[in-house]
Amino acid sequence: MEGKLVLLVLVAAGLLGRNDLVATAAAALLIFATLGPASVLDFLEEYTLSLGILLLLISLLLPFARGHLGLAQAAVQMVSLPGLVAVVVGALSAWLAAQGVNLLQHRPETMLGMVMGSVMGVLWLEGIPAGPLVAAGLAAVLLRFLGP
Repeated sequence: MEGKLVLLVLVAAGLLGRNDLVATAAAALLIFATLGPASVLDFLEEYTLSLGILLLLISLLLPFARGHLGLAQAAVQMVSLPGLVAVVVGALSAWLAAQGVNLLQHRPETMLGMVMGSVMGVLWLEGIPAGPLVAAGLAAVLLRFLGP
């Protein structure tokens, strides 16, 4: 029951923070947890993270598939200053996301704080919601410096 209350809070926080993805994900899980068989949650727990990463990678590679970006153009862009900065930041972001996956697997209670922080950033700092894995990665790195 307590988990469903957390999901309800996340639905409200997502709506309040204009983060449709958080609101929709929490609402879907609330519905599945309330009405669906446990096997639905088991399936989601097993496959959704990998499937989400797969869909994100497909999205990032679409310009190549559509012919909007070719190898020569990508190579030229990668050795420019903005391209090099993007490569470094992309590598750092991927490392942070891996740290985030580890944190969320071992301390799932941190997700609520990240969502609430994201909502506050959208409402008060005119921000946009960052990817939860990178946010979790930043939290993991900070927690290493701050202690347990």
